Amino acid sequence: MIVPMKKATVITRRGERQEALRRLRKLGVLHLSDVPAQVPSAQEWREKRDMLEKALAAVGPKPGKKERPAGDMEAPSPGTASERGGTSFHAAMEAARAILGRQDAIRALDEELAGLEKEALRLLDWQGVSLPDLSAIRDQGYEVRFFEVPPGQLGQLPAGHGIFVVRRGKALLRVALVLAAGDACDCDLKPLELPPRGAAALEKLQAEKRSARERLLRELDEMGAAAAGLERALREAGRETEMAEAAAAMGHTEALSYLAGFLPAGQAGELKEFCRRNGWALLLREPGAGDDVPTIVRNRRWIDIIRPVFQLLGTVPGYREFDISFFFLVFFAFFFAVIIGDAGYGLVLLLGTLFFMRRRRRRGQAAVRTLWLMTLMSVCTVAWGALTGTWFGSATLAALPWLSWMTVPAIASFDPRSSETIKIICFVAGTIQISIAHAWNFIRQAGEKPFIRSLAQLGWLSLVLGLYHLVLNLVLSGERFPVPAYAAWMMAAGLAMIIVFSQQRGRFFHGIAMGLANLMTTFLNGISAFSDIISYIRLFAVGLATVEIAKSFNAMAASMAGGVPGIVLAAVVLLLGHAMNLAMGALSVIVHGVRLNMLEFSGHMGMEWTGRPYKPFKE
Repeated sequence: MIVPMKKATVITRRGERQEALRRLRKLGVLHLSDVPAQVPSAQEWREKRDMLEKALAAVGPKPGKKERPAGDMEAPSPGTASERGGTSFHAAMEAARAILGRQDAIRALDEELAGLEKEALRLLDWQGVSLPDLSAIRDQGYEVRFFEVPPGQLGQLPAGHGIFVVRRGKALLRVALVLAAGDACDCDLKPLELPPRGAAALEKLQAEKRSARERLLRELDEMGAAAAGLERALREAGRETEMAEAAAAMGHTEALSYLAGFLPAGQAGELKEFCRRNGWALLLREPGAGDDVPTIVRNRRWIDIIRPVFQLLGTVPGYREFDISFFFLVFFAFFFAVIIGDAGYGLVLLLGTLFFMRRRRRRGQAAVRTLWLMTLMSVCTVAWGALTGTWFGSATLAALPWLSWMTVPAIASFDPRSSETIKIICFVAGTIQISIAHAWNFIRQAGEKPFIRSLAQLGWLSLVLGLYHLVLNLVLSGERFPVPAYAAWMMAAGLAMIIVFSQQRGRFFHGIAMGLANLMTTFLNGISAFSDIISYIRLFAVGLATVEIAKSFNAMAASMAGGVPGIVLAAVVLLLGHAMNLAMGALSVIVHGVRLNMLEFSGHMGMEWTGRPYKPFKE
């Protein structure tokens, strides 16, 4: 559920504002509101924090090394103290600058070495040409110039000069032309530039650059001992950033300062007692309609295992929206089972999950939510795969007596007639989930004024249930699934209720007029509801693809299993094929299973996921 919040305003004497901020941070219950987007003092601390983060990422704690404070590390040069005047923080900043300076130097050397490597590759084209010899020739009053010449144009070189073919290529000749110093060469051929240095000089320069790089790497490795000091300074910079933002969020009068924020309603008494002990005034009230209230989602442990999915998606419901965790978990487990669709794959996932849970237990660590979620998903997959008779996509395994007794013939994967039944199950699941959305909306809106506006949600519920029969008629078979008369009346009545009640704001006939004005939008939304139910067929399609791919790999391996080498190759094909199929199924769960919850279901609930998490101002 979404935890109820209170809006609190703490009022203190202006001269006590810094001490009040320090004490409120120690209490750690108030989520600050009205924090300015740009706080110059906070920006300065953010820049320091970014520098410390980069430095810490460059070195990090080194295993097996005893860390020492950043203050014990020699800084390249003295500097000014930080705003707090703390010598340890100042030393950490100096250490961070030194680390980043060496990292920049290493990066520059890498670029230089890459350039020298390219130069070495170009130098291969000049094998046989000695730069010292060319210098000696130049000292004798002659000059050597190089050209690339097609074989047919060799005669274009001016006569009377020494001409030597240095290298023969498939299409071009590399030619050296010896001229007296100061002589001009009148030809239209492409001249070649000599390399700036010879092989020996290049190797020497590369060795020097590598040596300098290794020295910097050693220094950077030694600086890793300052990681503990950098971490402490990073935490301090974070606290100072929050303190600067909190100071900027405070309002002031001539004698008073005040700070507004939000906290869980259950902690309001704690804040009230805290303010009483400190002699501060406190104003508590319900959040207003325009307040940007943070969200705390708190559920029972067995429901809370779905939280990793929301964290992965980075979604938080708004304070006035719905907590859909329970229904998300239930339907996500069903979607996961149908998409993976194979009991053998489910067993592999379950055994892997149990292995990691046992490993964490041996280390004295509790199982994380992700492992409990994977346990539930795996069990559901095994159950669905057993009911459909799917074990690694093998008909032979499915026919074994100790497995076949669990198979329900109407949905058996190896019976082509079962596809229609599975499609119906998918449409039923979609209809139920969308119906839950509108029933929930009705319950929420029934407590608001005017009550009759909530009746539009019953209209949507009636429309969706009627559309289910239309989906069966149009998608599956018009002959086998004719639209019953009551379904047509449900769709008509639902549409009428939406038109009459959806725009009610207190004036009944004006609401009807507004509903008629939005008739086209309502009609298009009805079509969207129809397509949303159809979209649940993706569960059948992806599940069928998983089974067919598994069957294909099984057939491929069976065709190879002749002799010992063939058996080994068949085993490799089975292992890699099924692993790839399972990975593709997991990706499909993210693409399709999450989509049905986050778009189709959440869309009918009116969810916008505009929330931001509760982040109290604390140490």
